[in-house]
Amino acid sequence: MEKLSCKERFRRAMRHQEVDRPPVCGMTTAATTELMDYTGAPWPEVHTDAKLMAKLGLGAYPFLKLESIRIPYCLSYEAEILGANVNLGKKNSTPMVKGSKYRDNLDADLELMDEKEMLRAGRNPVIIEASKIIMKDKASKELPTVLGVTGPFTIAGHLVGTENLILWTITEEDMAHKYSNFVSEYVGMWLEYVDKNLGFDTIQMSEPSASWDMLSPDLFDTFALPNLKKVYKRMDDTMSILHICGNMLPMLDNMIGTGCTGCSIEEKTDPYQAVKKANKRSALIGNVGVVRPLLQGTPEDVRVMTEKSIDAGFDVISAGCGLSALIKKENLRMMAETTVNYKRRSKTSKRVPLTAGPANFHFCFMLSRLSIA
Repeated sequence: MEKLSCKERFRRAMRHQEVDRPPVCGMTTAATTELMDYTGAPWPEVHTDAKLMAKLGLGAYPFLKLESIRIPYCLSYEAEILGANVNLGKKNSTPMVKGSKYRDNLDADLELMDEKEMLRAGRNPVIIEASKIIMKDKASKELPTVLGVTGPFTIAGHLVGTENLILWTITEEDMAHKYSNFVSEYVGMWLEYVDKNLGFDTIQMSEPSASWDMLSPDLFDTFALPNLKKVYKRMDDTMSILHICGNMLPMLDNMIGTGCTGCSIEEKTDPYQAVKKANKRSALIGNVGVVRPLLQGTPEDVRVMTEKSIDAGFDVISAGCGLSALIKKENLRMMAETTVNYKRRSKTSKRVPLTAGPANFHFCFMLSRLSIA
């Protein structure tokens, strides 16, 4: 077939069209301290400086060989705008929600800001300006561009406490709906602006608080799915990738039911079973382990797990969750090199069995859990 640019390969792979190989991208939070040193764009300064944010995003391909440009670097910027208190973290840690104005006033009236106020609020001006810088760079014509956003249910947990929100889905359904529906109106307004004005190929939405570890499939369909469907419908041209932590095989149908273009899942989900279950109804993104092998393993460990995801039939190869900032360049480059050079096995060849390895730490899940602090 004809030679494809990284951007065209990504667009085709997301739609199950023929490609020469899978893309290899940084879909969830994609920055390391080594990348920060290479670009001269460290956390936490990146979170409030558009030029630094753009530099860090643009550096992922030349330094790590990840075929994407992805900003920003947290699951907190929307919650901050809606009333959460945020600590911007350190060079090796992402921003964290530390409380909100609603924790002691759960019966407060919720009033949605208008679009003009939204564009001036919090870190949105930084993200908008960084997006403009990226889109003016020639790399954005060759590489897929990704805007990270947070899911409505997870943001609602940031505002009222994730434990409260999960409990309310059983004991006080009206309260759970009150906050998740309010947040979804804001997220929908933001995504509509992104779709019409910023030019990203896809948004990548992290919704860790809606994991199977925390919600049953029925509760997901009641409290998370309707709002996810609603916000995705606000976009006409921008693709959508939904990321949820943990073993999501029992809820993969629920994820697909949101209408997202692609599902990003962790290594805890068996890649062969996930591909069979998805059956091309949604692109699959992942699912190379963040802790093991990317953080704690060797390049050879990374090669083996990357080959499993490709052999299983994942459409886009990526880390299974947000990168630890301490992952070494050699391991991420091995994930990229393995994908670029991989020759897919024939259907009659023996599959490499999935090995879970040591218990893995859910980075985005912990972002939502630690927001309770």
